Amino acid sequence: MPIIRTEKLTKIYQQGSIEVKALDGVDLQIEKGDFAVLAGPSGSGKTTLLNLIGALDKPSSGKVWLDDTEITGMSRSRQSELRKNHIGFIFQFYNLIPVLTAYENAEFVLLLKGVDHDHRREKVYGLLKKVGLEGMEKRKPYELSGGQQQRVAIARALAADPDLILADEPTANLDSQTEQGLMDLMEQLNKELGMTFLFSSHDPEIIERARRLIVLRDGRIVSDTRP
Repeated sequence: MPIIRTEKLTKIYQQGSIEVKALDGVDLQIEKGDFAVLAGPSGSGKTTLLNLIGALDKPSSGKVWLDDTEITGMSRSRQSELRKNHIGFIFQFYNLIPVLTAYENAEFVLLLKGVDHDHRREKVYGLLKKVGLEGMEKRKPYELSGGQQQRVAIARALAADPDLILADEPTANLDSQTEQGLMDLMEQLNKELGMTFLFSSHDPEIIERARRLIVLRDGRIVSDTRP
């Protein structure tokens, strides 16, 4: 069974009197354990599709299923619970909370889930070590490099043991060496833990590593291959 399935997914934005069709009837299935990339030029619909799959936005029409649960018709509160328990997000601009330390940022979702202190501490220290930030737990985002901030974001995304990781241009603001290290890490997590990753990117480094490449143009899937 696919972990994600979309049916005739369409998103139309209103810009004054003009309608812009960002997605146009997209049918897609993402299998458990995929390391998949949504590629395509700017404006092709990559981020829009990722946001609809992650229930961060509502489609104009069509449906999205996570496992066998249809999520598009859920209330905002139920969608929030679903994201908290099943989906991890990695964003281009990290989206860390600036007043919190690396540890506190990574811990945040576990606090929301009501995980007890000892389990939170064990989990977060283990994750920060896994992403190469051991000894930096008390640093705030402004005390970390871009690559280190993105590693905190990865730890935060992994903290709740999500079924699916959605990564929107996760290396866009990083130098090539840092990017390579982060992609190595995410490939390792995918292979060792079976985590499902879905990226949106036009970065050749990410596209080259894709085990499944889904190309969008003008809001439609024009190719879907396993290189």
